[in-house]
Amino acid sequence: MRSYITEAIGAFFLVLVFGFTGDPLAIGLTLMALVYVGYPVSGAHYNPAVSLAFFLKRELSASDLLGYILSQLIGGFFAAFVIYFLSTSVFYVEPPSDTGLYQQVFSEVFFSAIFVMIMMILSLSTLHRKNQLVGLIVGLTFTGMLMVSTPISGGILNPAISIGTALFDLVKGGDSYIHLLLYTLAPLCGGALAAFSFSYFKPK
Repeated sequence: MRSYITEAIGAFFLVLVFGFTGDPLAIGLTLMALVYVGYPVSGAHYNPAVSLAFFLKRELSASDLLGYILSQLIGGFFAAFVIYFLSTSVFYVEPPSDTGLYQQVFSEVFFSAIFVMIMMILSLSTLHRKNQLVGLIVGLTFTGMLMVSTPISGGILNPAISIGTALFDLVKGGDSYIHLLLYTLAPLCGGALAAFSFSYFKPK
């Protein structure tokens, strides 16, 4: 249960900072702090794409995968509620209008895969497992991936952000759920790609 609560809290603060600032550096620094807090408890996934990759590598059971993802989505939903409560505006995500769907899908898959790969290397390889800089590396990696992907796809890379906010937007009568396939399937595919290619990139 502690792991699920940790995942919900982490996703909550990630979505909160994402919604209020949209600044990759602020989001990355927040993730860095959250990793240092949650890494010993849950592994600090805060992202269904990361949890899926760990499940595919048999580092997470099916029941824990479900628990992690539900916790992350709940955290994202309540963050969207808090954003609305404090700003009276509904936060949701949508892709840029000046890029095409194929570009957006590639961006979400590719940059999610890079981020998840870094998470797996730091967590699953004995060479890096006890690295004291794990939070800094994860936070800066996510910052970089957001900086590159934001102009192309909006830079979500985390289904907890898209699903949690879309559900709240739906409650308020919005239709941002039309972008859920892009922002859910693409990052999950990126996580699966990282899992299947992990053995090749894993440090010996």
